[in-house]
Amino acid sequence: MTGFRGVWLVLERLGSPVWHFASWTVQSWRTVLVCLVIGNVLLIADHEAAGFAVFGFVPAWCLLRAAWEAVSPLTYETVLGGPLRRGGWRRRVRKEWRQVAERCGLGWPWERNKRQTVPRLVRIRTSGNTVTLRVRAAVGQTVDDLDQAVEAIATAFDAESAESRRVSPGVVDMVLTMRELLHEPTTPPVPTDLDTEAVSLGRRSDGSPWRLDLNGLHTLVVGRSGAGKGSIFWGIAGNLAPAAHAGLVRLWGIDLKGGVEVAVGAGMFSSVAMDEAAALRLLKSLHHVIVERQGVMRGRSRQFEASPGDPAHVLLIDELAVLTGYASRDVVNEASTLLKRILTQGRALGVMVVAFVQDPRKETVGMRELFTQTIALRLASSSETRMVLGDGYGDLAPAHRIDRTMPGAGYVVRDDGVVERVRADFWPDDLIRTVAQRYPAPPQPFDVGESLAPGELISAMTPEVDASPLPRRRSPRSTSGPEDFEVA
Repeated sequence: MTGFRGVWLVLERLGSPVWHFASWTVQSWRTVLVCLVIGNVLLIADHEAAGFAVFGFVPAWCLLRAAWEAVSPLTYETVLGGPLRRGGWRRRVRKEWRQVAERCGLGWPWERNKRQTVPRLVRIRTSGNTVTLRVRAAVGQTVDDLDQAVEAIATAFDAESAESRRVSPGVVDMVLTMRELLHEPTTPPVPTDLDTEAVSLGRRSDGSPWRLDLNGLHTLVVGRSGAGKGSIFWGIAGNLAPAAHAGLVRLWGIDLKGGVEVAVGAGMFSSVAMDEAAALRLLKSLHHVIVERQGVMRGRSRQFEASPGDPAHVLLIDELAVLTGYASRDVVNEASTLLKRILTQGRALGVMVVAFVQDPRKETVGMRELFTQTIALRLASSSETRMVLGDGYGDLAPAHRIDRTMPGAGYVVRDDGVVERVRADFWPDDLIRTVAQRYPAPPQPFDVGESLAPGELISAMTPEVDASPLPRRRSPRSTSGPEDFEVA
């Protein structure tokens, strides 16, 4: 079996340059015909050396390219392959734009010459594996008309995927990804960055790093089972772990699926809840942080800035629907009320929520509109895509078409409406444990002299916290109440 595999690898190694040599030679048939004519003229004029040189020019050039790509693919791609391919994309778009635009529904009748006018192609830019078309809508058209045609235009130009970005009134950038770069999963290194405003989660469709903004934003992540929500969960928690260890961030976690997800890296979290009662106590405690911070910032500042000893707070909820839709009625009502208060009051106070859910129906996620940015992983149908992202994003971000073999791939709709196609890095259990051991959350002291070890479950915390907007103060000797918690 080993010998057969070795033979196959050798044949594959030799077959690739041979195939490229043959295909490139055939694709250059026009140049071959020109060389044949020029070579024959030179032979008739008794210039045999020059004639045979012209005959062999195209095959020699294609053979050189094939050998270069086989020996050093990185330098070939940078110096020759990439520029040639991008130049071909630009030429094709310029040549076929009018015909493609008309057939994709962007033709607009013009009575004077009985022709159709199409949106003007203002500019073409290529970078890496993407082509960006800047398009200005024709008179009588809107940006929505251009957005609806993006998917059809991408298909016409053989693009793998497409995104649309509004530039100015009547002008959009259509970003066509011509070669898919998200098929192969990647694993991140152990994080070291102390950034509290954004985290690096993976790659965009053009191969550039994907950084998710967190500062002042609440994020909802929706995806079917196996869509890769865990990659984003641990991408956020793991990348914030160094800042949490340094006291710039405090991580809170709720996992009502028995703690299966969060328990692997519980050491990163200052507080973790794994049952309904503990989850309510955690939400009350976090709301109390907001109330305390409101009193401190009132009349002094409108925007929170994290500092050691006064951290930002990030709440990660694995499977939000268990808390807001499938729990008992009393728990659902109280949890929904607390979450709505946190979502509406916490943004400017350094309290961010990242929630993960499989079922995006209104019955289970009644506060969808309070999340300011959404990540749609693989979904079941186009109706779910529209339900999660909105009616205008069914074609711009077709999350229901993501392949099952690409967990972590999805679409991000930012708070400014821009859509990005991304894939999150995969976080194996060993990496999660390594980060949790290297960056444990610092202990959280209490007024009564107690302290929690990093990662200790909040279910062990017996104090109850009043979540009313103006919590009453209690004696420090009491074993319950807001005073039991040190609030940054």
